[in-house]
Amino acid sequence: MKKTLLLSAFAFIAILGLNAQTVWNFSNAPFGAVGAAGGTAVIPLTANYTTPDGLTLGTDGTVLWTGLTASAKTIGTTSYTYRLQTGGGGANVLPSYLPVTRYLKFNVSGPSTFSIGMLSSSSTATRTLIVVNADQSVVDSIVNISGTTAAAYTYNYTGAASTIYLYSRASGLNYYFLSATNVVTTTSAVAEVLSDKGVSFNGTEILNTKGLSLEVYSVLGKKVATSMTNIPTANFQKGVYIVRVSGLSGSLKICI
Repeated sequence: MKKTLLLSAFAFIAILGLNAQTVWNFSNAPFGAVGAAGGTAVIPLTANYTTPDGLTLGTDGTVLWTGLTASAKTIGTTSYTYRLQTGGGGANVLPSYLPVTRYLKFNVSGPSTFSIGMLSSSSTATRTLIVVNADQSVVDSIVNISGTTAAAYTYNYTGAASTIYLYSRASGLNYYFLSATNVVTTTSAVAEVLSDKGVSFNGTEILNTKGLSLEVYSVLGKKVATSMTNIPTANFQKGVYIVRVSGLSGSLKICI
């Protein structure tokens, strides 16, 4: 078991500076808030949701996350206003340690340092976070997660390129942020999946050949279009947009 509780902002900053890193802050879009005006983001918690930069919030569609709720906490020198609540453990079916619901998932190109800001959902009981990679050559844990103080915990993954899964062994955890080095995004793979569903972008129009319910979001999480037909993009402002199919997992990133 490889666990380090970050006891100071200095240690936290040192960890973040090791390698190129991706940070997911659950107080920011597309999670807890949208834009400077605030407001709760609309992300699906009844189906797998993957951010453009590669983090999947996994669920089996029946055992769900509790959701994103307001919660003011400071970890290190950073203040957070939202938390992602698991609402319970992320079940696995032995002998497999891969979770089937309420898990976080991302791809890494090799060794990676994770930092997770979290808190047990119980003020009197500590929790355990399971760390497992796709082929289960690494099955480990972060233990004694406090129920009284939100804190950042780190884990040093030394395995090969793989998909990493994080989930609570039992009962609830509240996540405030997750960061990881050497993250690999899956934009191209997701785009291929959406292409199989008849959704693609030709440079001027989002094609919807199967008449699915499309939703288009800005990178700040603002919904800019919905349609069950093709969506022209001539009037879109220049920038990056995320195309989703309502009720389905996967997304397509387009640049205009």
